Amino acid sequence: MMHNSSAIALAESVAENIASTFLTNYFGSDIFIGADIERILAEQANIIYQDVADPKYSGAAVSYKGTHFIALNTHQTLRARYYSAAHELWHLGLDTNLFGDNHNKTLKITTTPDFDTERAADHFAAAVMMPKDAIIRTWYKYVHNYSKPNRQLAQTAIIRVANVSSMPYEAVARRLSELDLLLSTSLVRLTEDEWQAIVSASSFPPSPLDQVVPFKKFSHYSTVVNQLVDHQQLSLLEAAQLLTYADPTVAKNFLERRQALVDKLEADD
Repeated sequence: MMHNSSAIALAESVAENIASTFLTNYFGSDIFIGADIERILAEQANIIYQDVADPKYSGAAVSYKGTHFIALNTHQTLRARYYSAAHELWHLGLDTNLFGDNHNKTLKITTTPDFDTERAADHFAAAVMMPKDAIIRTWYKYVHNYSKPNRQLAQTAIIRVANVSSMPYEAVARRLSELDLLLSTSLVRLTEDEWQAIVSASSFPPSPLDQVVPFKKFSHYSTVVNQLVDHQQLSLLEAAQLLTYADPTVAKNFLERRQALVDKLEADD
């Protein structure tokens, strides 16, 4: 049985290497992906946006008969949602050829009994959303090239990095610490709620990234329902009922279309 520290080190090392290869193949390591992570995910899988009032649930990856689905909980801040999307990208990559030539090698390592898959997914998310080159360059810019910035300067820099990378403050502090850029262990121990309290008490303006934007949407399912309506295999009312929870906005549109038809028939009478 592998010791916990060794298991974590292995998971992080594998995830860092895979993230580096993924970025090199698709984007490069000199930019922050930010909100575009959800578009990247949508190009590889069907995204299901859910509104689940459970702080412990952030998302899930499911594959069924060769079709891949990623569920994301919109009942979390945008920062957390983007991080969750990157986390699920790891799980999706293990089920597809997204990781390219490294796929078989990665599977051989990640399917061993002692491999910490969830820690690897978290580290992969941080490495993809905060590429090593980009975060090192940005960090030194914000701390004015000090190798040992004081707490206040480091704290301000963490908030700024979190904003440009669209990442949770807690994840930024941990990433900086793992790269030996942040020497303050007290800042690494702060929770996301504590970071938000610091931001609220600072001169920083409120960030939309700290807001929860709850909504429900399942575009793939909506497309299928639309096609059935177009081929007159579903009525507008049936379509609205099917999408009531999966895509309320589209369901409302179907009901409005139905009402317009009813109004027209009544006017004609």
